Amino acid sequence: MKLYSFEKSYKMFEEAKRMVPNGIYGPRSPYFLTYGSYPCFFTRGRGSHVWDVDGNEYIDYMCSFGTNVLGMCNPEVDEAAMDQMKRGESFTLPTDRWNELAAVLVKQVRGMDWTAFGKNGSDVTTYATSIARQHTGRKTIINITGAYNGAHFWCSHSTAGIPEEYRAHVCSFNFNDLGGLEKLIGEHRGDIAGVMLTPHHHPAMADQVLPDADFYRGLEGLCKSEGIVFIMDDIRCGFRLHENGSHCYYGCEPDIICFGKAMANGYPISAITGKAAFKPAAEAVYFTGTHFFAAVPMAASIATINIINRDSVIKKLFDTGVKLRDGMLAQAKDAGLQVRYTGHPVMPFMRFENDADFSVNRLFCGEAARRGVFLHPHHNWFVCLGHSQADIDRTVEVAGECFKIVKENK
Repeated sequence: MKLYSFEKSYKMFEEAKRMVPNGIYGPRSPYFLTYGSYPCFFTRGRGSHVWDVDGNEYIDYMCSFGTNVLGMCNPEVDEAAMDQMKRGESFTLPTDRWNELAAVLVKQVRGMDWTAFGKNGSDVTTYATSIARQHTGRKTIINITGAYNGAHFWCSHSTAGIPEEYRAHVCSFNFNDLGGLEKLIGEHRGDIAGVMLTPHHHPAMADQVLPDADFYRGLEGLCKSEGIVFIMDDIRCGFRLHENGSHCYYGCEPDIICFGKAMANGYPISAITGKAAFKPAAEAVYFTGTHFFAAVPMAASIATINIINRDSVIKKLFDTGVKLRDGMLAQAKDAGLQVRYTGHPVMPFMRFENDADFSVNRLFCGEAARRGVFLHPHHNWFVCLGHSQADIDRTVEVAGECFKIVKENK
């Protein structure tokens, strides 16, 4: 097949660099992919497929970094959003969607009694740390080493322009390492407000780590004995592993849970949910944003959650993820290559053994992109409801070609 080229994309990227810092900032930069082997700009999408400015079509396994759980331009979600748009988006006061979505989330997320809305995951993870501090009267927040909890100063992976003081009361331990958590508790006894972690560990440029059988039981015991607030950052996993929250999938009971991404199938909204005991602290902490009250994403979220419940979406995502995993591993084996395929099937990460600098991964994923399959060399992938059997078959076929290229270059 003819390999894709990206002349218009990279011309636009050079234009963007003259007007925008770094041209494209954050993880969407072409420098975070395989530079030259991926497009820089998309124009449209439908279901599991996206098209770039050069007219190239891709089977998309990033799903807009996980937001498009149902696939792009889902007609039912978009109809709900457009119906609300006709009546207005941002008002001086909340719309009737406010109570409607609040009721949906309180009913949907098991064990939670209240909710509030933001725009990005960072909005609600940061709010959660403030609630924990207000509730306990303590300062220290513990999170997981290498985890991504947002882009705000307290948790950003960057140090540029961020005074050290913003991290003064944040410390980390390794996922599954209860001994490490106990050590931190001992070092900061009486001053730990909350522990925040993702349902399973899904860092960039590293294997994903699932929780050990006793990890959550031990963590909950430590939090309860020390009066520490247990916060789950369910931004990336939420409404992908379990309809009622990823804590149900992994069998634990957080005090506060944060959601985003998949909850509105690409429309910009995030949410925090919590147990009743933490509502007074939530009410005391100042939390607002002009667009936190926008009605269109709320309408989209209500429709998305309804579809997830009605259409057995979680099971379908799992089945699709298993097919993708089995096909990829079979092709790697046929090529005589060793890969590590980690995480939950609906949001896996694959890398090659003995590929410390990810150069092999960049070669493999870059060659897949040039053949119309959009995988990421450094970040976990996602499957969505839009992925068909034909998509999986084509992806596995392309993977076979790309594994052969890797083998020839070893």
